[in-house]
Amino acid sequence: MSKRIQSFPRILALAGLFISILVLPACTSVDPGLVQGSVALHFRQSREEQKAALESIGRSSSWVNTALFNTAFGEAIFYLPDSFRSDFTQNEDVFINYVVGAYLARYPDITYDSIDTYFPGVGVLEKSGITPERFDYARRFGQIWLKSIEDDPKNKAMKDRLALFQKRFGRQDIIPLQNIRTLLRDDQAFKAFLTDDAAAIAWVNKNQDINKTQREHTFSYQSIDSMLHPITVGVLPALAS
Repeated sequence: MSKRIQSFPRILALAGLFISILVLPACTSVDPGLVQGSVALHFRQSREEQKAALESIGRSSSWVNTALFNTAFGEAIFYLPDSFRSDFTQNEDVFINYVVGAYLARYPDITYDSIDTYFPGVGVLEKSGITPERFDYARRFGQIWLKSIEDDPKNKAMKDRLALFQKRFGRQDIIPLQNIRTLLRDDQAFKAFLTDDAAAIAWVNKNQDINKTQREHTFSYQSIDSMLHPITVGVLPALAS
């Protein structure tokens, strides 16, 4: 993450307040001073500009927007429709309920007061009009919504596909979740990943989080092919249309 610090002010100013709230706790190497300046810049924008910034989150697949949705939704992202980016950025209220709410549900240690520790002296939530009650409602909404996804029988086939992925390659943590999501929804590519070592190695090479694998020296003492496990698969679990 440290290599990307210099691009944070411009990106955060474009993407707005909520990217900074969601991404910063997971990126402790980011300079809080840079982020604070970007948040201040966000609040100097008009409401129209802030609305456009939120809409840009739904259109862009930049690394920071990808990190936002991955961080907020976790594995729930596997079960969302292809339109999820635009669906959850329709307006601020929808974004707070689903994206921020899911994030708060997944990270219970993040509290209303703790946000200020990331942005000292800025009063981010208060300036954005989010009260403690609204904050708590979003968390409860996110908890209920994530549970509904977990319990939805329509998601069984995707859960089965995810189990096949995990059995084939146990290092899910080094692949961005949206990359795995794309693979699981592509019958031909996923079948090749499961049955063809060369295809699986090429996919991992292309889709790994290179910053994480380099930082942790993931492949210094163990090759990708040694992480692959043979798997027998016939017909892939059929996804709901």
